[in-house]
Amino acid sequence: MSPSSYLDLLDATLASGLRDLSTAFVDAQVTFVAGCQQPDGGFRGRQGGSDLYYTDFALRSLALLAPGHSAFARAAGWLDRRPAAVSSIVECFSLLSVRRTLERWATVDVQNPPLPPFRALPSVKEQLFKNLLPSGGLARFDGDARVGAYHTFLGALCFQMLGEALPATPAAVGSIQALRRADGGYAELDGQAASQTNATAAAVAFLMMHDALPPEDAAEVRRFLARLQAADGGLKAHAAAGGGDLLSTFTGLATLAAVDGEQSVDMAALGGFLRDTADSGGGFLACLGDDSPDVEYTYYGTAVLALLRTLHGR
Repeated sequence: MSPSSYLDLLDATLASGLRDLSTAFVDAQVTFVAGCQQPDGGFRGRQGGSDLYYTDFALRSLALLAPGHSAFARAAGWLDRRPAAVSSIVECFSLLSVRRTLERWATVDVQNPPLPPFRALPSVKEQLFKNLLPSGGLARFDGDARVGAYHTFLGALCFQMLGEALPATPAAVGSIQALRRADGGYAELDGQAASQTNATAAAVAFLMMHDALPPEDAAEVRRFLARLQAADGGLKAHAAAGGGDLLSTFTGLATLAAVDGEQSVDMAALGGFLRDTADSGGGFLACLGDDSPDVEYTYYGTAVLALLRTLHGR
């Protein structure tokens, strides 16, 4: 896989899987997501108030379901007014991802002005290099000496969105390969014994982006993820988790699709889990028993639906 193609490929895959959805489903999700937009143009999470992280997921959902929505122009104004500083790799990714989405959709209407210059670029680059480790890969936060699978993956995507290569890529690949565990999955950090679904998804995506996942390792990943399907049909975050969650189900299913392993899980049961986490008023819940949908899990639910429809047609 070309290092520059990951986000574009994901967008194209999800968009393809969401063609010809029922109007009722699309309207319910769009109404829910748009209803989370705040008066200032940002989107709220579960705590209230505009939040960069949740704004990213909201805009990505609308880009899939309602690319001509007026929410994009309002969000562009909020982005221009928010402070330019960032303080974590997650913030770097969210900011770059929001900007990327707005560049595609906020100016599709000729009546909308072009986006203003990207004031946060110096802060983003500074933060990325703060977290970049000499051993390759990125740490979770300033002062942490351990490579994180998730943060290295996010960092690589940040550099892609900046049109640059991840520095010390061979060393970073070696650092992520070292997080592989005997059960076939990947741990998030060096020294952790337990593999995790989301760490495995991040590690596999990063390695595939750099053509560094051997076939035998891909086979072990398939077996690892298959063992994490819970009785509720979803995929668990790790072996000790009590049930599935929609984040792990999305990242796990996307990983299985990438390594041709979707037949390793019960797809009908996974579809049942997706239906059970869909809120009747629009939006998706994190897991069974959750009582409040949010825009992050609505993106995951929409993405799982897209993947299921795409894989069903294989």
